Amino acid sequence: MGVVKSPTNSKNYSVKNTKLYFFSFLFISFSVQAKEIRILAIGNSFSEDAVEQYLYELAEKNGDKLIIGNAYRGGQGFESHWYVVNNNTADFEYRKVVNGVRTDNGKKTLEYCILNEVWDYITFQQVSQDSGLPNTYEPWLTYLLNYVKGKATNAQVEYAIHRTWAYSKDASHSGFSNYSNNQETMFKAIVNATNTAMTNQPEITIMIPAGTAIQNGRTSFLGDIFNRDGYHLSYGLGRYTAACTWLEVFTGKSPVGNTYRPSVVSEIEALVAQQSAHAAVTTPDQVTSMSIDKNN
Repeated sequence: MGVVKSPTNSKNYSVKNTKLYFFSFLFISFSVQAKEIRILAIGNSFSEDAVEQYLYELAEKNGDKLIIGNAYRGGQGFESHWYVVNNNTADFEYRKVVNGVRTDNGKKTLEYCILNEVWDYITFQQVSQDSGLPNTYEPWLTYLLNYVKGKATNAQVEYAIHRTWAYSKDASHSGFSNYSNNQETMFKAIVNATNTAMTNQPEITIMIPAGTAIQNGRTSFLGDIFNRDGYHLSYGLGRYTAACTWLEVFTGKSPVGNTYRPSVVSEIEALVAQQSAHAAVTTPDQVTSMSIDKNN
């Protein structure tokens, strides 16, 4: 299970019959055996955007039960995480989603977060401004991975990297200058950096291409509206798109046709998000054009 690098030709998704897609994918989704899956993200506000809302509900609609943890340190990346972990400092805000209820368990050590559940998957991500800079990943990612491996209680645990998204074209984040304030440049850099990380760390076997899903969605008639402030995801569409991506990666079930959507996401927006996520999982390294009819 999971997504790894699989460069193929970009495809053009055209939705002519929404109902046909809905029922065919709904049947496929429910034909796959239901699972209980435990996922721990080690991240920051970008993992918050991706996993703390909508992911549980999407999986539940498919008959799966997720336990989701987020070891959160706002605005921090691999190097900063390592210094905290190396000192065993209780500086991770431990958020958890169980039975669809999100709780904040206060500041904990990363060791506490790891030992709190027998996790099936543990994920890593770089801080957004450095996400496309491979030289900022090492040696810190190696240190973190080795630490986590030494603490994880599931002998079959699998490790993943979260490919985050490029900023919106009009973003004012100072880190955008690392990519000449160009969204396409940033996206390509993130793809390269995350692929390089997987090459350097063969034990990280799963890619979560949320950033590709967001870039796919931006090609649709909706345009560049997936962020709320230029870099964090919008509370509705952006976060829902990321959650759809995580759903397919960790459950193996396509989000297309899933009937769960939050009230702040319209039916056509949900269709764009689901198709964008599925295309990203299918073709993680390239942008797929989302030519979806807005009148559907």
